[in-house]
Amino acid sequence: MSGTPFKLGTFAKAGTVFAGIVLGDDDVINLKAAPNAVALSGTDSVDGLLADWDANFAVLQKMSDMLEKEGRPGAVKLTSLRVLSPVRRPGKMFYAAQNFQEHVDEMLRAGMTPAGGPKFTGEKSTSEPYLFLKAPSTLAGAYDDIAIPTGLKKIDWEAEIALVIGRPGKHIKTARALDHVAGFMTTNDVSARDLQIRADRPGLRSDWLNGKSHDNFAPTGPFLVPRAFVPDHKHLFIRLTVNGEVKQNGNTSQFIFTPEEQIEYASNILSLESGDFFSCGTCGGVGQGTNTFLKAGDVMETEIESLGKMRNRFVAETQ
Repeated sequence: MSGTPFKLGTFAKAGTVFAGIVLGDDDVINLKAAPNAVALSGTDSVDGLLADWDANFAVLQKMSDMLEKEGRPGAVKLTSLRVLSPVRRPGKMFYAAQNFQEHVDEMLRAGMTPAGGPKFTGEKSTSEPYLFLKAPSTLAGAYDDIAIPTGLKKIDWEAEIALVIGRPGKHIKTARALDHVAGFMTTNDVSARDLQIRADRPGLRSDWLNGKSHDNFAPTGPFLVPRAFVPDHKHLFIRLTVNGEVKQNGNTSQFIFTPEEQIEYASNILSLESGDFFSCGTCGGVGQGTNTFLKAGDVMETEIESLGKMRNRFVAETQ
């Protein structure tokens, strides 16, 4: 892809929230003040840009080229801003369960699958993607604190690559799925293992709402990186540390079901819309595998190669 690479984000300063175009690692320009902003279908939010992504991307590419030639006028440093989730209100948030072989194996060992009946061992020829939904209200910024709900002891991490839909569609084939992707992000599927399996209703197994959808359990960002600047999303490292200690160190080449296959599967069930969000599964090394969990004061850093690093501190919930 020719042209100046750029990223998008949602930021806040002095109480004002704005969408920004990011050049380099830390130069942020408010879209409303950027050259040729009038050619965009909207400058208020990244969500708004996704509604006409193909046309807006072309404008944004010209904008980034102009800013680079002009010396990035109006840029402010990322460190001077509060960084919010790039996409603030996705319509649907899809999550892939046990989509890396190492994670399948560690969850089998941890007893997070039924004791009886057939066990999924990662053989995709006899299965399909397993997706669940997470509430959009779980989204948090890349550097936000995350409160541990009162009484919970088994808060776990899951470093993941996410994608955002730009072009809507139904019955999207795997071969054409990337045409519908606007870009990629770093995210984390924070989980409450205490609640993920219901002791009072064991026959129903996973309680996805209770185990996954607490406030701030989906830190995401700091950027949305357009697909054009991610040459191979299936060969990116995934890395997570807790208090500086490496816990997850995998690669998106380890997908069982690729993001494209997840898009086909989901779009055969329901229509995908601009702004919908897919979190594509985590690699091995989650806390459940070693019975090690997060506590107040812990700092979790999540990084996907070329997409950015998040740093989230866990705190006790206040009521």
